[in-house]
Amino acid sequence: MAQNKETGAQLTAQCPCGAASLAIEAMPTVRFYCHCTICQSVYPGDYGDATLMRADKVSVRTPGTITFTRHLDKGGLERGTCSQCNHPVVAFMNAPMMPKFAFVPAAVLPDRPDKPSSTRHIFYGTRARDVHDALPKTEGDAASMMVFTPSVLKVAFGR
Repeated sequence: MAQNKETGAQLTAQCPCGAASLAIEAMPTVRFYCHCTICQSVYPGDYGDATLMRADKVSVRTPGTITFTRHLDKGGLERGTCSQCNHPVVAFMNAPMMPKFAFVPAAVLPDRPDKPSSTRHIFYGTRARDVHDALPKTEGDAASMMVFTPSVLKVAFGR
């Protein structure tokens, strides 16, 4: 079970019905809105509202309640949804020469003052609807990956 190294406490993240849950060591610090067509099909609403953290900071408490699906033939994320309510719970991604990553939907995280705010919209070119907020919006696969890379490196290597 994951524990916060500073306090010994752990945070619980769970789907809306409560059947699927995770233990996480600390509140993630990176949050973003993803408008890719896969997130639009997996998340409720028009885009994914996700956080990013190292997978070694996440433990699945209820493995039998999460169904993992890979939506792309090669690479991509293994997205886990609750077997009962079908809400996204966690996604895992292996990247070459990087630690394994976990994407935890913001909606399953506990509401606390340290819950991060989103920093940007990515893959905005495939959006279902325009979003009217002050956050930066990046269209296109390559451009979205390029602007997101510093956040990935920060999570991977603590920079």
